[in-house]
Amino acid sequence: MTAETQPARDERNERSQPLVFISHRHADREIADVVRDFVTYRSGGDVVVYQTSSSDAQSPKIGRNVNHELMKALWRTDVLVLIYTSQERDWDYCMWECGVATHSESEDTNVIVLQCGRQLPRVFADQVAVDIRDPEKVRRFVNAFLTDRDFFPGRGEAVTRFLPNDANVARAAQALYEDLQKVVRPELEDEQIEEWPAVPFVRLGLTASQVRQITDEEDDEQARLTTSALLLEAGVLSADREAAALFGRPTLPADESFGKILPRGVREGQRPEWLRSLADQVTRAAQWNFPTVRWGLMRSANENDGTWYSPVLTHVRRLPTKAMEFDVHFQRFACPAGAPAISLPLPEAAAPANPS
Repeated sequence: MTAETQPARDERNERSQPLVFISHRHADREIADVVRDFVTYRSGGDVVVYQTSSSDAQSPKIGRNVNHELMKALWRTDVLVLIYTSQERDWDYCMWECGVATHSESEDTNVIVLQCGRQLPRVFADQVAVDIRDPEKVRRFVNAFLTDRDFFPGRGEAVTRFLPNDANVARAAQALYEDLQKVVRPELEDEQIEEWPAVPFVRLGLTASQVRQITDEEDDEQARLTTSALLLEAGVLSADREAAALFGRPTLPADESFGKILPRGVREGQRPEWLRSLADQVTRAAQWNFPTVRWGLMRSANENDGTWYSPVLTHVRRLPTKAMEFDVHFQRFACPAGAPAISLPLPEAAAPANPS
């Protein structure tokens, strides 16, 4: 009988131990190091930690395919700790790791978000996060890690024999809180995204049935007339504050029909030039063609706003249900009062030559 090799024994032991995967951007390695040290020390080495940025933890093996190695670890991860600092970063890889770990065919995984700034990842916005700036949130996390029998799904036993919220747990929580404050960049506390819309924006939605009414029309002019009527029924899926002001509203409620926010005359059958222009663009898009913009002008409902606006279809989505969404921006223009349209001079190089 041959003796079992050491690597084989090590791999078997690792699989029998709980596995914590620390998902983080490499710029946040110091935070990950603190979490790894805490998990390893407080568990007495009984919990395996996978951290790609550290040679002191499990990580992809040299010479192996990185993604394949990560998938193997994520597939058997018990707890994934996502270190999240700010939305103003690239989180694609971390989100991929979260997706693999929580795949329906993988082992059950508990995802814990360590919130290091004011913001949370949108995909986990409804999940209770561990705000590391709050000592009470850190204490609850440490208490669960050390004493909760369900912290590692399917394991059925706690990491330690400490009683919930006893003095040992309190000391461990305070130590982790203090260590985290040393490595989290203070600018994350005040980091806020500042933004404002340059032009009014509305996203309109048509159902699959409404889209078919447009595409089934063989005559282009009739298709545009159909679209013009259907736009009044289109749902307002989202809008910014500038669009609300454009139509004389404090806000535009989601899923309200577009026609309800338009002037009464439009609802009763008037079709102003700007609406005909928008209908032409949406018709082309529904037929899966590039729209052509005709600059039909409109005024804001705000009497103090002397700017002219024209709708421009900028983005189109066709959903699996065949329903469609249309992003519309209302471009601002300056032109003489009372002018029905604007004129754009061609560059000199594009102007036709004078006949000889």
